[in-house]
Amino acid sequence: MKAPFGHYGRRHRDRGSATVLLLGWLMVVATSAAVLLAVSAVSLARRQAATSADLAALAAAADRTGSPAIACGRARDLATRNGAELMACRIIGDAIEVVAQVRPPPALALLGPLAATSRAGPWYGMTDQPGTSPRR
Repeated sequence: MKAPFGHYGRRHRDRGSATVLLLGWLMVVATSAAVLLAVSAVSLARRQAATSADLAALAAAADRTGSPAIACGRARDLATRNGAELMACRIIGDAIEVVAQVRPPPALALLGPLAATSRAGPWYGMTDQPGTSPRR
């Protein structure tokens, strides 16, 4: 009697199918891991920008010289030490607002820089201005 699946039988037709399935699953796992790493890297860079902006704003607000240039210089120094670049530093009323940016890892450079804004106050430098009272 002849075998229903031809000369080689069913056993030989399925040979290698586990390898193809395994490679498919490995591609799914590798792609998922790459996406997870990319999201984590962007999240970490965003948090670094936010932390740098927060600390830079606090440093500028604590400046007691009364000079916006010196206050913003301190903010720039602190942002640089935290791995960020200070993009803007403004006096808004009695507060200081700073914008810091961080570049993501080179593999994600197409996203562009990630920026964060932070505001801190009252700026103690404003106490030297006429018409304001000292804050403690």
